[in-house]
Amino acid sequence: MINFITQYWIEAIFSGLIAILVGALRIMYGKIKRLELVENGMQALLRDRIIQSYNNHMEKGFCPIYALESINYMYNQYHALGGNGTVTKLIEELKRLPVQNKDGEKYDC
Repeated sequence: MINFITQYWIEAIFSGLIAILVGALRIMYGKIKRLELVENGMQALLRDRIIQSYNNHMEKGFCPIYALESINYMYNQYHALGGNGTVTKLIEELKRLPVQNKDGEKYDC
C-alpha cells in the first residue's frame, strides 16, 4: 500500500513540476515576443527621427556638428537594432553637408 501511495505522489509531484515549467516557458516566450515588439517600435521611432532630421537639415543646407553627433548616435542605435542600409545613405548625405559655426559662417568638414 505504501508503494502505491508513494508512486502516485511522485507522479503528482513530477506532473506539477512539468506544469510549472511549461507555465514559466509560456511567460518567458510572451516576454521575449513583447521585447521584440518594443525593439521594432524603437527602431521605427529612430528611423523616423533620423529621416526628420535629414529632411530638416537638407532643407536648411547645413548640419551643425552637435546635430550630426546626435544623428550619428541615433543611427548607431538604429543599426544595432537591425536597421537597414537606406538610412545609411541619408547619413552619408548629411555628413557631406557644410557645418555652420556660431557666427553663422558655413564651412565644410
